[in-house]
Amino acid sequence: NEEFKSNPDVAGKGFNLYVTGHSLGGGLANLFAFKAAQLKAKDDESVKYLPEKITALTFASPTVGNDDYNKEFQYLEKKGNLRHVRVANEGDVVPTNNIIPPASFAIKGNTKLYTQNGVNLHLHPDKEVEVDYRATKDCWSQTSLSSLDNHMVTEYYKRVELPANKKVYQQTVEELYNAAGDFTN
Repeated sequence: NEEFKSNPDVAGKGFNLYVTGHSLGGGLANLFAFKAAQLKAKDDESVKYLPEKITALTFASPTVGNDDYNKEFQYLEKKGNLRHVRVANEGDVVPTNNIIPPASFAIKGNTKLYTQNGVNLHLHPDKEVEVDYRATKDCWSQTSLSSLDNHMVTEYYKRVELPANKKVYQQTVEELYNAAGDFTN
């Protein structure tokens, strides 16, 4: 916070804060953006000099919250403090819930209770991206022999670069939220 206050490149200049990550880094970006926005909404001194809106842009992020987490997340979205654009490949099991064995043995709790948040850009290997709000996918629906390949950054890059997806990337975060529809579900 102090760095933002005293840094002449950003102090008082209305800058934006984007937090990003892939896989576990995406989950951490989601959690950080949520906590920073939550503190900002409470006028906490520790985030006084951060911008009013925190935006997370995540790739292949695991689901990190249950329904209670998402209610607070949506409250912060409605207030305008928080935005999350999550990018997920069709066939990638990491950004799902209801995790199957053996991966489920490493996770405490019932992963069926976890749900995605934010606007989801669901990338397909051969057609235009789907834009929807939350759009949690079940692990079983994304499981295939190529599930690990579908999680790799190289596969994300390939799908992001599909010509059919170019018009989606011309939209602002707010336009993506509007296109995704009601984010109170």
